[in-house]
Amino acid sequence: MPEISTRTEGAIRILTISNERKRNAFEGTMAADFLRLLNEAESDGAVRVIVVTGAGDIAFSSGHDLNEIASGAHAESNLGEEPFLRPRSMRKPVIAAINGHCYAAALIFALSCDLRVASKNAAFGSPGARLGMLPEGGQIGRLPRQMAPARALELMLTASPLPADEAYRTGFINRLAEKGEALNEALVLARAIASNSPSVVAAIKAGVILGEVEGVEPAAAYEATVARQLEKEADAREGVSAFLEKRAPVFRGGK
Repeated sequence: MPEISTRTEGAIRILTISNERKRNAFEGTMAADFLRLLNEAESDGAVRVIVVTGAGDIAFSSGHDLNEIASGAHAESNLGEEPFLRPRSMRKPVIAAINGHCYAAALIFALSCDLRVASKNAAFGSPGARLGMLPEGGQIGRLPRQMAPARALELMLTASPLPADEAYRTGFINRLAEKGEALNEALVLARAIASNSPSVVAAIKAGVILGEVEGVEPAAAYEATVARQLEKEADAREGVSAFLEKRAPVFRGGK
């Protein structure tokens, strides 16, 4: 049955896109469920990092079910690309564990995530030009910033897939894993992030996105202001104490 399954490992929420008979395409209520589960993870105080992967080892996701686009069902949902853009507006880091083919809306989602881990059998596709549709969801504006601009342009103009090893060389992928190991490698990153101050992690994410959207000077002003705020909070006291006492810090966030 097509679904978005969820489980929690410590402070990490893991969402799995499950629709293997259609290469984990989003159909029915899957996109709405996906957005709801991302929102729930964002609002859950016990969750510090979200990891998203696909079921099996063939596909992360092939994006929207084209049958629903053709029938108009996708447009009628009024969701648009909101579920796939959601990581950009979340305070918590979202990691894509890309275990196979990652096309169309799934590429939008991967682009919207903060970090990307891909297995060596993964491939990235922007099929819009081949389907007579403009690539959306930040592909035109942000994809050329996440990888070599000329390679991003080639990906969109040709609609030919980009292999994972090349995506790694362009800087789009943080880590390249063996087939079947994308989730495990993503969890290594997630655990490292979850052990740090959640307040600082959220502030770093927000500051980086601010710099990307508004430029270097607003990001510098953000640093100056937020750094002074955070150094007065409990996590800063705990971090310094733990360092001096040669122990692992226990961060709780908040003041």
